[in-house]
Amino acid sequence: MPASELSVRPLTVADMTRFIEVDNIAFIEGPYSPDLVAWQRRFLEVERSIGLFDDEEQVGGATIFTMRLSVPDGRLVPLAGVSWVSVLPTHRRRGGLTKLMRHQLHDLHDRQAEPLAGLTASHPGIYGRFGYGRPTQSVTLTVPREHNTLRLPQGVDDVTLRLVSPKAGLEACRETYARRLTSRPGMIDRPDFWFDFETDDLDQLRGGQSKLRLVLAEREGVTVGYAMYRTNELGPAKGEVRVNDVYAVDPAAYAALWRMLLNIDLTIATVVPGLAVDDPLLAMLEASRYGEPALRDGLYVRLVDVDRALAARTYATPIDVVFEVTDEFCPWNAGRWRLVGDEKGATCTRTDSTADISIDVRELASIYLGGVTLRSLAAANQVTEHTIGSVRAASTAFASDVQPWLSTGF
Repeated sequence: MPASELSVRPLTVADMTRFIEVDNIAFIEGPYSPDLVAWQRRFLEVERSIGLFDDEEQVGGATIFTMRLSVPDGRLVPLAGVSWVSVLPTHRRRGGLTKLMRHQLHDLHDRQAEPLAGLTASHPGIYGRFGYGRPTQSVTLTVPREHNTLRLPQGVDDVTLRLVSPKAGLEACRETYARRLTSRPGMIDRPDFWFDFETDDLDQLRGGQSKLRLVLAEREGVTVGYAMYRTNELGPAKGEVRVNDVYAVDPAAYAALWRMLLNIDLTIATVVPGLAVDDPLLAMLEASRYGEPALRDGLYVRLVDVDRALAARTYATPIDVVFEVTDEFCPWNAGRWRLVGDEKGATCTRTDSTADISIDVRELASIYLGGVTLRSLAAANQVTEHTIGSVRAASTAFASDVQPWLSTGF
């Protein structure tokens, strides 16, 4: 008997327990208690959740978090934060993921909702075929205690550190993060519930690590930074520090927090799972090579509507370029678009003019936050220049003076 056709439809409140169960199975996570399921449901936007169905059985799903993304000029652009994407192992290779992705993107376009979608990927090869580019990367470090010497800026000793309960310091964390939000493209305007999500600190989600610790950095009684971390005991006097978040409003406060995190007694190393590739810590470490820095992919971005997305940010230098865009998955984006802009604003409109550059929507998404350059993509033969000099000019206009970085996984 042939397999039935899989279908996608919006979920209701009654569907959400099964939605969580399916995601748990797909991502081979541990058994979830009813209390944990109820806790997770608090953070899911039911009205933005969809399910994949085999007749009446829910066999997959996806949701969207309502977010905003920082772009190179410091603006915040609405972002559909795609998450909880799953298909049961019994229903793989039947086009289910494609149906989920198509439903989300077409719905965003039809409703003229967010001009961008974004996600983090469990595997880097999955989402390119749906037009998602990779505009951010991060650096992971494991810094040994014997190689943790920092080159410290002035003013570090004027900063005091205070250990507080995560809930007690919640508002200070919110305020500090908000002050840093537009300092780097790729950072996410965390939804209202996000700090609650991080600081609830459920036993079942610790994975054998310590309770969450929160340290506030203060100067003259005013919060100027914070760090969240856990410890993990590897053996007698052989602990490991695992850093969650470090944010500060100035270099001295940032350095003071890292000096503490790299020097906690009875530990042998500090694990930093994701820094911007030009993070100040890399410059402060006298011997960063011993942290064995490794690149990881970060945020994947999809331009839902090319015109709205490109007009939503400004450009470092004046730009007037015609892109010939290919987009098999969202055909409304295919064709020629003229982008005209500068540091004050931009427009992007349909045109019949000759193309200066041919580019797939995936590569257009990769350059959107200014870290990946058009010139590097041209060197890899991933874009085609038709007008001499157009790639160099557009590459300069799109660029950011700091590397983009995803500040929040989702």
